[in-house]
Amino acid sequence: MKPLTLVEIAEITHARPSTPCEVQITSLCSLENAQEGGICYVTSLEKPELLAQLKASAVFVPEEAAGKSLPFNGILLYAKNPEWAFVLLMKYVDAHYQKFTPGIHPTAVISKKATLGADVSVGAYTVIEDGVTVGDHTVIFPQCYIGRDVQIGKNCLLYPQVVIREQCVLKDYVILQAGAKIGSDGFGFTFHEGRHQKIPQIGNVILGNDVEVQSNTCIDRAKIASTVIGDNTKIDNLVQIGHNVTVGMSSICCAQVGVAGTTDIGNGVILAGQVGLAGHMKVGDRAQVGAQSGVMGSIPSGQTYFGYPAMPQREAFKQQAILRKLPEMYKEFQKFKKEAAALKTMSFWGRVKKIVGC
Repeated sequence: MKPLTLVEIAEITHARPSTPCEVQITSLCSLENAQEGGICYVTSLEKPELLAQLKASAVFVPEEAAGKSLPFNGILLYAKNPEWAFVLLMKYVDAHYQKFTPGIHPTAVISKKATLGADVSVGAYTVIEDGVTVGDHTVIFPQCYIGRDVQIGKNCLLYPQVVIREQCVLKDYVILQAGAKIGSDGFGFTFHEGRHQKIPQIGNVILGNDVEVQSNTCIDRAKIASTVIGDNTKIDNLVQIGHNVTVGMSSICCAQVGVAGTTDIGNGVILAGQVGLAGHMKVGDRAQVGAQSGVMGSIPSGQTYFGYPAMPQREAFKQQAILRKLPEMYKEFQKFKKEAAALKTMSFWGRVKKIVGC
């Protein structure tokens, strides 16, 4: 990164240095690999001894640290949210590192019927079909395929080997990581005359503003109408979104989530890794589903579910606690079973004496 003074960093992050100085920062680092010339952050002061071990030149700390004596030899930067201050600095560094030169690589194949906005960048061996529109300042890396009549907004970023099938829509500030596939046919078949017959998938996919889809994730086009991903939703690697699914705003789908068709996912939902959702259900706003859960029915708003089949988290944890006791319970059961068998072999009065302890 280009060296930055603490004065410049304070302007970028709105943090306040503990002392005015012209120290230069040359790298962003974690607490584990902090080094001279680097800057990192801590979110709390519960373990001040961590600061004593840091070799970084500067560190973001919570505002309440102002006026306190902390064992750190570098410069403190007081921030309302140290993590967010660090993120702002990362954004600044990243924006100045990723300088894309607008222009079309000579090996790109672009239809004369496509429309490209101002300052668009198109990489080598990318194909753009008839009727495509690309908004201003969008960057398309090499080896991408953009099908006919696709609409791409402004300031989008499409990394290598992204595929966007015909008639799909990307709004503004969408990021598609390498290998994402948008608008493949939905998995739609009907069993007729002894065979699985394909149902045409004639809908599309709509990605809202500020959506990010990571590598090797597939979002299927709708059978009819649209598969919709709402504004600010983030989808991790290796996720499968089926046809006619609707995902609301600011939701999160972690790695290897699978969502079957015609599922309605609300706003602010979190689906942890490897969650599977059966089709034709609704997940309410702000619901959360724990990792590796199998969701077989609708989930109310604001609820946290876990397990297979998924159930309210407290109930699932109770069942897990009981399952851990099964070996002990089985031993007790076997003991009672042997005692019952022994009682059967005794005479009537023998059983009475055994029971009353005579």
